[in-house]
Amino acid sequence: MENNGKLWEISDDILELERVLDEIEDCNDLTESEKEVRRNHIFSEWLNSDTEFDEKAEKVAHYIKYLEALTEARKGEMKRLKTLAEISDKQAGKLRDYLVTEMLRVDKRKVEGVTCKLSMRRKQPRVCLNVEPEQLPSEYQRVKIEANLTEIKKALKSKQEIDWAFFSDNQEYSLMIK
Repeated sequence: MENNGKLWEISDDILELERVLDEIEDCNDLTESEKEVRRNHIFSEWLNSDTEFDEKAEKVAHYIKYLEALTEARKGEMKRLKTLAEISDKQAGKLRDYLVTEMLRVDKRKVEGVTCKLSMRRKQPRVCLNVEPEQLPSEYQRVKIEANLTEIKKALKSKQEIDWAFFSDNQEYSLMIK
């Protein structure tokens, strides 16, 4: 069975590194670029200290896996909370509509309560279209233009002469952790 790196397997030096990086992140006196420089310096210093590089790299990989698992757990919690927020928002909307209906039924435009004051105002009329947006005159349409990067990449790879796009010279890598 593959070792996925549990929280309790994270070494003390990784936890210390995380503490220092968190202090930098929490520092309100630094700009984002200054924080990035400090983070990079601390990480580089830590990585090049007395412990063997391969051992530290493996510890960092375990920490990365831990952070990725934590991220997934937080995303799951975020989805759960978003669903709960949507449910309570719908309930509030339905109750709001109910209260408007009842206030109209009893011909009440205002209610002066002890803790809440209610008043109704007429909304602007809603615009309804009899045609699809594509069939509207151009002055009543909005157009969103965005680059088709997939097609641009294909054109660049096929060596087409394009003077308005190019591949970046920066070499980027991705890290695989198994």
